[in-house]
Amino acid sequence: MAAFPAARRHQERGHRRGPAQDRRDVRDQWSRRQRPPARHRPAPRPQPRRGCNAAPDLRVKASPRNHGEASDFVGKKVAYQGEPGAYSDEAVSAVFPDAQAVGFATFRLTFDALAMGAVDAAVLPVENSSAGVVQEVSDLLWEKPGLRVIREQVQPVRHCLLGWPGPVERALSHPQALAQCDRYLHSRQIRPVAFHDTAGAARAVAEQRQPGTAAIASKAAAARYSLYVLAESIQDDSENRTRFVVVEKGEPTRPREGARGWKGSIAFVTAHRPGSLAHALDCFARRGVNLTRLDSRPMIGRPFEYRFYLDFTINGEESSAAAAEAALSDLEEASAEIKLFGTYPGA
Repeated sequence: MAAFPAARRHQERGHRRGPAQDRRDVRDQWSRRQRPPARHRPAPRPQPRRGCNAAPDLRVKASPRNHGEASDFVGKKVAYQGEPGAYSDEAVSAVFPDAQAVGFATFRLTFDALAMGAVDAAVLPVENSSAGVVQEVSDLLWEKPGLRVIREQVQPVRHCLLGWPGPVERALSHPQALAQCDRYLHSRQIRPVAFHDTAGAARAVAEQRQPGTAAIASKAAAARYSLYVLAESIQDDSENRTRFVVVEKGEPTRPREGARGWKGSIAFVTAHRPGSLAHALDCFARRGVNLTRLDSRPMIGRPFEYRFYLDFTINGEESSAAAAEAALSDLEEASAEIKLFGTYPGA
């Protein structure tokens, strides 16, 4: 059999070859002829994350800065909800590139691992710019004691349709991702199917290979699970973003001088009487503290009563920190229940 060009080059240079090398040359030539067109070609697999093999220190340690510096988490375990390739996994890489990311199937399991000390921190989505608040995370932040928010991260979210070439009849993904791509799915008569995670949906499509079934996930998930990228940026909002917070064990930090560009997050319950919410919000208004988020969640066992979640900003001046602290003190007196999640550097 005539040698392939690569084989001839080796022979001309005097290299010794064996049957194994010849077989590799054949496979290389064959794979180059068989590769799919560029627009259907699966994305390349990502390189292994640095630091994943480092032996983790499972003790929760507070650094002098104590606000989620990347250097404080080298080799540490950081939890997220989902599977490798999920958007939360990408958020962990963005915040702590040298940490060991650990995925959990549900948000509750993620919180439990943090509370038990199995991980050092967790990166959790709290709201999306188009689909709104991640309600389960809000509920668990209130429910779980002894945790604090130490940092936030805002990530752009670019959804892709992943699968195999051919007509797509149904798309698997997390309910938040499905909501963010509602117009795209409706216009193409693709049926949305809820799944526990975007990357998990991609893995299921890759393993099951069911005709007509695709997943909505990231391009990183396409690379990890060797799927074709059938369409890119299918989210309804081109400026789609998700806000994540970093949570660890410890007492929450209160407003302090010099915290320029910081934010604070709290939840509170007011007395069930007219004007109680207005009175609570006035604690911030009369002191000039800017609010950036306000939403509510129903309270289990108390029909049509609500718990309110609020974010505020601190501009770094002494008067701003003092005003925020005074507003919190006023709210503590005006509320039936209150929980400070922490003050922390904004994104």
